[in-house]
Amino acid sequence: MKGKERIVFLDRAAFVADDLPIPDFDHNWSEYPATEPADLVPRLFWATTAITHACALDAEVLAQLHKLKRIVVTGPALIDPAAGSANDRIVRHLPHSETPAATLIALLETLVREAEA
Repeated sequence: MKGKERIVFLDRAAFVADDLPIPDFDHNWSEYPATEPADLVPRLFWATTAITHACALDAEVLAQLHKLKRIVVTGPALIDPAAGSANDRIVRHLPHSETPAATLIALLETLVREAEA
């Protein structure tokens, strides 16, 4: 197994009220009800995975996040189009689901498993 995943949910309050299941891989999880633009880099600096619902991630922010491997978008957040190609980052949008919390965790588990393969 590779190093511990560091997951940061930037705006958890904008997602669903449902509890999130615990991912089935070694990780540190941080979540914030909301994140102001000035707090993006400090909160994501050590993250390997960012989850955002409405926080935009532009080229200036992404250029500072050298450990970030993947971005999961759960809502209308705008992500710089170059984010996917820069540093081999993966950007995925959460598919519509009747169970968004479980779908989010399943997507994270799939992305981490694929990275380890």
